[in-house]
Amino acid sequence: MYRLRLAYLTTAFAALAFPAHAANLLVDNAWPMAGAQGEFANLIRSDLVHEITIDADTIRITADHPTDAEQTVDYSWDQSEVRRSGSFVNFSALGMGDTKPFALDQLQFDKLPEVKAAAIAAFATPGSRIVEIEASQPTTRTSKKLLPLWEVTVSTNSDKTGTVWLTALGQVVDVELPEGSATATLGPWLAPATVENTLARLAEEFGSDANFLEIMIDDTKALITMEDPQNPGDTAEFYMDAEKITRSSSSMPMPDPFAPTLDRAFTLADLENLDTARLTDLEARTIARMDMPDMTVFRYTISRNTLFMTPEDDRLLVEVRAEAPDQWTGGRVAYDMDGNEADVVLP
Repeated sequence: MYRLRLAYLTTAFAALAFPAHAANLLVDNAWPMAGAQGEFANLIRSDLVHEITIDADTIRITADHPTDAEQTVDYSWDQSEVRRSGSFVNFSALGMGDTKPFALDQLQFDKLPEVKAAAIAAFATPGSRIVEIEASQPTTRTSKKLLPLWEVTVSTNSDKTGTVWLTALGQVVDVELPEGSATATLGPWLAPATVENTLARLAEEFGSDANFLEIMIDDTKALITMEDPQNPGDTAEFYMDAEKITRSSSSMPMPDPFAPTLDRAFTLADLENLDTARLTDLEARTIARMDMPDMTVFRYTISRNTLFMTPEDDRLLVEVRAEAPDQWTGGRVAYDMDGNEADVVLP
């Protein structure tokens, strides 16, 4: 009898902990979204949230520890109740990681149907399905305002995954398609038309009045140093390739004495003469100046801070570097925005 009663209680507890007709949280929209969030809020209270993870049957939230600022706490909801689990190091409090905590009510669970629908539409791949939903407030974004974002992982029929980032209301801010997916076709990265397109993308991302310190474009990417859109008065670095622009997390252990400073900033409006026609001309003139027909341009650098310039020389220049096939022999020509030579170094 005791064994039968124990077996009954164990079965009853399991039925309460894991509902017999549990919803698929990634697919269904009939589960109590606002109710689940309310249960989390009752335990988390005013503590800030670091991460939310939603899979098919569970929601997990990492939040500040209620009494220890150096710790975080994990909470989970299994569609019956919210439970608190272990404590972990608060990396954000230590100045580590690439996210910043946020208030739970900045993301509303009852907006998830719109978020999921927008993610699938943005992924634009027939038969795709959501395999995970996360949320955090990334500090690696380019936007001026820090926002908590939904990060929706979507899989194709062939199990290739990509990611869609969305705001609290389901506005798509970025899409990362699976590797090998068709993307906008760009010419060779250093082709004049592609360089002009790169500058146009920067204007679209940051605005024509953003303060730039240096734009360096090589054969695969661009590295941008500028006034930090999130922290005016500070500088930040961004990495740009054919698909996206991301904030660089790398930093030098010691200050760079040759780094450009904000008093020598420029805007993209200052580069209006640097169009495809002007870049084509500068490319041809640089190769001719090298007097080595097999040389090719391998880098453009736009700045007021080239090595030969004195502090009182604040001309905005584009430096065009060329190299021979041995990738060792090279030279450069610096031009002002009107196309006049400012400095030449021959092979």
